[in-house]
Amino acid sequence: MTTVLVVDPDPDYRLLVRLGLDGAEGFGAVREAADATQAIEMAADAAPDVVLVNVSLPGAFEAVSRLGSARVVLVSSRPSEELATVAAAAGALGYLGKDLAPTDLAAAINDVTRLVDRLEAVLAKASEHLPADLRSAGEARELVRTTLDGWTDGDRIDDIVLCVSELVTNAVVHASSSPRILVHVRPAVIHVEVSDASDVLPAPRVAELNDTSGRGMSILTGFSDRWGSLRRSGGGKTVWFEVARTGSTTKQP
Repeated sequence: MTTVLVVDPDPDYRLLVRLGLDGAEGFGAVREAADATQAIEMAADAAPDVVLVNVSLPGAFEAVSRLGSARVVLVSSRPSEELATVAAAAGALGYLGKDLAPTDLAAAINDVTRLVDRLEAVLAKASEHLPADLRSAGEARELVRTTLDGWTDGDRIDDIVLCVSELVTNAVVHASSSPRILVHVRPAVIHVEVSDASDVLPAPRVAELNDTSGRGMSILTGFSDRWGSLRRSGGGKTVWFEVARTGSTTKQP
């Protein structure tokens, strides 16, 4: 059963979603949140499959990356051509118009999430634990290139390979860890995670001209569209970044 969390300050819209999905085949109970903070707390507690987020909600974009493994779908009354761009920028799975009839919600959500189901099936094995060895950076680069071949253009793959190489090297050298890498193709973005055993979160710094290290986070900032880090509940951390599947060409730091 697909569980849904609807995040919208308008109680009438939340009611429409709840009524529209009530009794729909394949859908369970609908949970509600009125703001971004409440949504993040409820997502951590209930782990919904899909989160419908009002794009005009204060803090909506920041909340998208903090909703766990949920598939985020933006909801708005904006024209669809605008929403496509907004969804890609936010890292959301897709979007729905607020003018959608409640009785059509279940089918619309299924349509939006169906592509990601296929992608996840294809890329289910794009995750690997690597040894605590500098040679792991090369293995990570090969994993990225093999996984992303055909899913995006070569320049974008080069950007992702560069970022992954830096993160894996950092995990081995600075965290003395066996890094875990995850590559996930989504409809709008490519999401990559590198996890290690250290609880120390990375912080960008300005490297001096003769420094032999310290440029990793600057590279991440320059060659990805957005990135972040979080501590894992079982210890250690995950550093993630995202690159749009289509759009502008390679950026420079």
